[in-house]
Amino acid sequence: MAVKAVEMVRKIRNKHYEDTKCLSVDEQIQLIRGKSTKLKERLKKRQRSTTDNTRHCAQ
Repeated sequence: MAVKAVEMVRKIRNKHYEDTKCLSVDEQIQLIRGKSTKLKERLKKRQRSTTDNTRHCAQ
């Protein structure tokens, strides 16, 4: 199965454009910061669960 990277990137860029085309610069910044905060929370949860699993395995 071949990965169509150019096509995939184009779809992502088109979606981002559609999501932000009516937003002001300040609104775009708020959107990105909100997404960043959500991602950081998800990564912290994942890191905690991974850390918890390794503690049980080490004992």
